[in-house]
Amino acid sequence: MPPAKTRQTKKGLSLKTHLAALAATLTVIALASAVWLDHLNFRKQKVSYLPWRPATAAGEKSASGPQAALSLSEFLRQQLAQLGLPPEAITEEKTDEGLSFISARTTARDYRRFKNDLLAALKKKKIRFGLKEEKTGSGEMVATFELRQNSRTRGWLVLRYPLPVHAGKTARPEPAIATPPEKKVVDRLVAVVIDDLGEDLNFLKELINLKVPLTVAILPDTSLARESAELAVKNGLEVIIHLPLEAFNNHLTSGGAEGLITTSMSPQEIRSILERDLSLLPQARGLNNHMGSKATSSQALMEIIISFLQEKNLYFLDSKTSPRSVAYELALQKKVPAAARQVFLDADEDRSRVKDRLLELFNLARKNGQAIGIGHPFPETLEALRYYLPRAGEFGLRLAPVSALVK
Repeated sequence: MPPAKTRQTKKGLSLKTHLAALAATLTVIALASAVWLDHLNFRKQKVSYLPWRPATAAGEKSASGPQAALSLSEFLRQQLAQLGLPPEAITEEKTDEGLSFISARTTARDYRRFKNDLLAALKKKKIRFGLKEEKTGSGEMVATFELRQNSRTRGWLVLRYPLPVHAGKTARPEPAIATPPEKKVVDRLVAVVIDDLGEDLNFLKELINLKVPLTVAILPDTSLARESAELAVKNGLEVIIHLPLEAFNNHLTSGGAEGLITTSMSPQEIRSILERDLSLLPQARGLNNHMGSKATSSQALMEIIISFLQEKNLYFLDSKTSPRSVAYELALQKKVPAAARQVFLDADEDRSRVKDRLLELFNLARKNGQAIGIGHPFPETLEALRYYLPRAGEFGLRLAPVSALVK
């Protein structure tokens, strides 16, 4: 019988052997798991650390498969190229949020052929879509694909083509059959207002040269207010009074301190200013507030202004300088035509972002049927308007003065 010491030594060696085997097994499992997870990340196009290679045709999917996935923009351009459209015929815009707006013109025949191919490609790529096909008043069809991935909108593809004109046929007259009236096509409208005008006729002339419907808000006490209003109306722009109203922080600007209406004024004083402003700008179709975060939050003051507009048959545009404004809802209650601003085009200190704000405005108009943006006489704003406004139709929108959007 072996001594007790020998038996203890063998028992200790056996335990060490088992522990070493267990550690080796766990190490192998951990390495295998790490390799498997790394490969899984590679296939999902996430960060991986091992030098994986795309599967080849000999085995699995080729490099054109999911691991070589195109961006939405590249995918759409690829599909349009298959339609036969050259790259220069395709227009693309992007916002800071990564939304893509891609538009192109085609023909009715090519669109019908392309539509089925695109829908099949979208389904294969697991991109959800909403499709709207609408006639415009100018005799075109606009097809808008809203594209979504992971339940979020990623972009839009807008295709436009002229409707075919059918020559009249000399055929035997058919008996009259009662048919329901044709459903009226409702335009999606977008309005752009330029505030703070009345001191610079040159900027106003640049707006006129855009040759698109615009609304200009003129400060009544500016040196060129009358001339600005006359020039604007003569060239087809809509004029409204840009009424200086009291702000919470008592902020005054050099172009808005004159004729300021405050909450401490009597009803007679307020009416007197309103009457004078309208006499200076008789061409005005409506009125919007300049500043006014405090004034538009005052029920009593806005009652006076809204009643004046009701008497003069003018509309009210709430610039929404304060989320506490009661003006828009009050106007609707008084049955005064009214609208509210959705986007400030150039409120960012970085004026290069006017483009993004314009695309945001277009997006809201497409989604809600209409939207109003307000800008100011800055060179960057003018450049963005010059480039984008003539192309509103490519986004399925029609430019209009604010009077076409009031409720």
